[in-house]
Parts: sequence; structure tokens; C-alpha cells
Amino acid sequence: MRIHVLTCGIGLGFLVELPHGLYLIDSGSPGMHAPVLAKMKALKRTDLILVWITHAHYDHYGSAAALREQTGAQIGVHPADAQFLARGQSPLGTAHNYGFLFRPAQSVLQRIAPLPHTSVDFTLEDGETFERFGWDATVLHTPGHTPGHTSLMLSGGIAFAGDLIAGVPKKRIQYLVATDWSQLPGSLEKLKAAQPECVYTGHSFRPMPGDVFQTIKPRWDYLD
Repeated sequence: MRIHVLTCGIGLGFLVELPHGLYLIDSGSPGMHAPVLAKMKALKRTDLILVWITHAHYDHYGSAAALREQTGAQIGVHPADAQFLARGQSPLGTAHNYGFLFRPAQSVLQRIAPLPHTSVDFTLEDGETFERFGWDATVLHTPGHTPGHTSLMLSGGIAFAGDLIAGVPKKRIQYLVATDWSQLPGSLEKLKAAQPECVYTGHSFRPMPGDVFQTIKPRWDYLD
């Protein structure tokens, strides 16, 4: 298994390469599907099986529909976020720190490159696997950032945390925007309990070691 981290606008796409197929975790911003197609061409592969969306934000599912049109890949997400994809919405919830900048920034981006209304081909809930797609991966429902935010656990102890964890500039629990701040500590504990050996986060090119959970605080004062 090889993992290719691709810049797709203001988001990242994680292309998981296996001998029998390709699997994409998140698709980046709208209109930014070219890096995924270019990587597939470089790999001489045409077998993108699915695009899994960790959560319904602008920079995570924006190019999923275009990739489906180009490759035939199926789009999946947790059912709690499927409604937002279908409506072309990106729920930010409430902000802390400089997260207040996200709302006007997203409004501008939506005018420049609107989110497409994206129908979902399948949904998976907490504990369900991708077995029927030939992929050894399990969904962990880790809500808070959005209602249907998910993390994935892959074989070999590899985790994808989406935006549950901020990888830059400091390794910490996500601290900018959330639809339910009170859910984040429990989501962090769920991912920690899965005991990953390394963790990819939604906005960092390099994975973090599994022992990063020893240093990440599970809550903030303003969650008390």
C-alpha cells in the first residue's frame, strides 16, 4: 500500500494505492480534481473505486462529483453529512480563535467556485467497513467538527483523522470551527482507543506518530 498526498486547492486528497484499486480520502476544493487525475495518469491507473468524504466542508468534498464523472468512482460519506453534500452546503457551526474568518472566506470562495450539489452513492456508519469495495478500512464516527465527521482506520495501523486533529502549526485537537464542540473530546478518545501507529490529518502532508495522543489535550477550558 502506498499513500499519495495531493494538493487539491485549499484542501488535500489522500490517494491510497493498492494492487487491485485506488481509494481517495477527500477530494479538495471545487474544480480541483486535476491533481488526482494527473497522479492516476502517472501511476498508469484508471481504477479509482471510491471517494470517501471525511466531512461536509468546502475543502473536503468540492471535487468529488467531478471525479465521479471522470472516473466512475462512487462517493461515500457518513449519513449525518450526506444532506449537506446533496444541498451543496458546508456547515461551519460556531467559531473559536481565528475560526471566525472562515465564514466570510467561505462566502467568497462559494461565489468564485460554488460547491456542487453532490449526491451520495453510499453511506457508512460507525464501525462499518469497506469490505464490499475490497478495502480493509473501518469507519469511526468522530463528530463535532461536523455532525457526520469520520476518521478511518486502515490496515497496518494507519489512521486518517480528517479535521478532528490540527496537524499545523501545533499538533492539537481541532480548535477553529465546530457544529458541536462538546463532541470533540469524545471523538478524540475514540480515535486514540483505536491505537493507530500513525495518523494523517486533513491539512498536513506528513503523518503524525501514534503516540501524538500523549501530548494532545482532549479538551479546552471553554468546553467546561
